[in-house]
Amino acid sequence: MESEFYSIKETAVIFNVHVSTIRRAVKLGYIIAIRMGLGPKSPYRISKKQIEAIHKSIIHGLAAKAPKGTNETTTT
Repeated sequence: MESEFYSIKETAVIFNVHVSTIRRAVKLGYIIAIRMGLGPKSPYRISKKQIEAIHKSIIHGLAAKAPKGTNETTTT
């Protein structure tokens, strides 16, 4: 069964970035994460829905930045 929550490290692997990048994004509020515990050292977990939303926004952002004429679905 696939996990519904991912660690900072697992999220970094998914997006092929350093763990510090994910931690910084969480700290700045770009990624919503929850702490699994009460202490300040409790690990963060990022939901599968959040990861899917980030992926979708990245794809949408890349499509918006693509030069005209490079979209394969565009008809002339």
